[in-house]
Amino acid sequence: MPLKPLFVSLFILPLFAMTACAKEPATSTDSNGIPQTRSNLSADEKKQLDNFLAQQKANMRFIEGGSYEMGDFGPKLDWTDGLPLTGQSDNKPLHPVTLDSFSMNAYKATYSDFDVYSMATGQDEEGMQPIGIEIRQPNAAAGINWQTAQHYCQWLGQQLDVPMSLSTEAQWEYAARNRGEYILFPTDTGEIDPGRNMWTYEEKREFSDKYNSIVFTVPIVGLYPPNPLGLYDLVNQNYEWMFDWYDPEYYADSPESNPQGPETGTEKVLRGVDAGEGSAGNVHAGGSVTIKRFQKGPNPPLISDDPNLNQNRTTSARCVANFSKSMS
Repeated sequence: MPLKPLFVSLFILPLFAMTACAKEPATSTDSNGIPQTRSNLSADEKKQLDNFLAQQKANMRFIEGGSYEMGDFGPKLDWTDGLPLTGQSDNKPLHPVTLDSFSMNAYKATYSDFDVYSMATGQDEEGMQPIGIEIRQPNAAAGINWQTAQHYCQWLGQQLDVPMSLSTEAQWEYAARNRGEYILFPTDTGEIDPGRNMWTYEEKREFSDKYNSIVFTVPIVGLYPPNPLGLYDLVNQNYEWMFDWYDPEYYADSPESNPQGPETGTEKVLRGVDAGEGSAGNVHAGGSVTIKRFQKGPNPPLISDDPNLNQNRTTSARCVANFSKSMS
């Protein structure tokens, strides 16, 4: 498994240097609002960035395109007696989808990854809220909002010179189901084996108790085997932001070729584990199935919850290169 980058600290300029030289704005953006890499990186920062980019490129897994049936495939299975797999209405009807080839990062983006991004673009570090900062581990899947996740992927694509973004939900489901097979759980075997290919309730509880934290999640990416396409943690840790706007009726009108989701909306699609489920049994029974959809506002305001807590702690990013050839 490729090694994840080590924790990165921001390079702190002395006060006199900040006032004596013409420092760029904290965040410079292009015409699309994507943060840009600072032009005044030090030699050490440039080396740090180069090592990071090489690692990210190595972590991309090429997924050959093809056609599959997206959505609740229960009626296709012998043992369901023609019944759906879930009671959800928004993962129906089952519909044909054809995707171009793409590459997906083997890992969710970690706090270490975002620290390099913040350093390179002159932004504040993510996940620095007082409550929960003790579990801000370098190789933990970073909790971020949708816009931050999308900008990170777009910026990474600019650095690697390939078009990158968050995954569409059609790409995610295709990859989670091993190129569209009728697979219920996105694990190495397509089944759940707690403690071997997925967390257990006890493991989550032990971690929460260890750090005296209300954040209930497994800290480190890559602890369990990847799925057959080499993708880790599709069923662990936290939700993954999708590119798509959420519409419960979208499947009925979704285009067959490379669907991107509705043009507008108020919530974004999420895929992966239901981090709000109260027990491992509940997660195994429904929260982690490959066809289950979730939704959330892309940039939740700090209103009802404690502002000292990372409001996006349950949402993460995994980048996709929309490029028909392997990046290796």
